Order: sequence, then structure tokens, then C-alpha cells
Amino acid sequence: MGEGWPVMGTTLLVGTTFGVVARQSGLEPVEIIAMSLLVFAGASQFAMVQLFSQAAPTPVVIASVLFINLRHLLMATSLRPQLQRLSVGRRLFAAFFLTDESFAMGTGHFRRGGRSLAYYFTFAIALFLLWNVATVIGIVVGAAIGDPRRLGVDFAITATFIGIVVLAIRHRADFIIAIVAALVAGALALAGASTVAVITAGALAPLIAVFLRR
Repeated sequence: MGEGWPVMGTTLLVGTTFGVVARQSGLEPVEIIAMSLLVFAGASQFAMVQLFSQAAPTPVVIASVLFINLRHLLMATSLRPQLQRLSVGRRLFAAFFLTDESFAMGTGHFRRGGRSLAYYFTFAIALFLLWNVATVIGIVVGAAIGDPRRLGVDFAITATFIGIVVLAIRHRADFIIAIVAALVAGALALAGASTVAVITAGALAPLIAVFLRR
């Protein structure tokens, strides 16, 4: 679990930022706390705050969040071999705590030969608790921080996943896949297609993996 501390540190930073942004957007503390407790999905929560601040219709908010979270279906499918021995109730429990970070760290653990699910559950639940504590901190200190982007917080998530990818690289093929996916995502973002950059790179990566294996 030692390799998870950088991810947890970033979670604390980004969760605090969410609390700040949500409070500055006019949401009440109870609404912000409920969102972190019940939704627990960073990208979706930031999107919800933006939509609420723009007085978007409720169906639009719900549809947007569902679309953003569709990637969780792919992540859950990938983890199915490790979780299928659990009961349905426990699998649903595991699914609630599934995030990009817990998926990446859990997958890395299983790829290194780990079999115990305690690693995933410990890390995922710790992230949930930390995110909610950070949300409250952000609510409390929001007025004093101002614009959180001036502190470089907008790069924190990117830095987190760079670290996760580096930890996951074990073979030359892993390195090639990571570099190509990063170049594709970066090129699309620079071209002004940032909304599809990550999705495109994420879809391309497994295709490259299949090609290299063959």
C-alpha cells in the first residue's frame, strides 16, 4: 500500500478543491457533502457543480453524469475475474467504491500477482473517506483560497495518473502503449478536441496491446 500515498495525497488536494469550487458556486454545505457521500466521482461532481451553477435542467444533469461514468462499466468488467467469487451484495459494495484511482491501483496489484481483495477494498474505502474529509475542508476554507487553479490544482489529477501509469509499467509493451496513448491524447487536446482525447486514447490502448501480443 506504500505506493498509494501519492494518490491519496492528490485525492486530498482535489477533494478540497471540489469543496471550494462547489461552495463558491453557491451550493449549500449539506448539498456538497451529500454529493460526495452519494456520488463519489470526482469528474462527475465537478460537472454537476458547473451544470447546477448554470441552472441546467435536472434531466440534463443526470444524463451528463451517467455519460461521464459509463467508463465504470468497462472498469467493472475488467475486475470481474477477481470479484466474481464474491456474493452479489459484496460486488455491489465493491462497485460503489470503484474509482479511476482504485481501479488503476487494484489492477496493478493483480497484475503483479496479488490475489487478496483486501488491497482493493482498503485502498478504495480509504479514498472514499479521504475524499469526504477533503470536501469538508474545502467547504470550510473555500472563502480564503480564492481561485484554486492558481495553486496548480488543475494539474493534480494528471500528475496522479502519470504516477499510476509509471507504477504499472512492467514490460516494454507497457511502455509503448503508455507512450502512444499519451501522444494521441496530447495531440487531440492541443488540437482542441480535449473532450474526446482521453476516451480516444483509452480505446486505442487495448487495440495496441492486442497488436503487440500478436
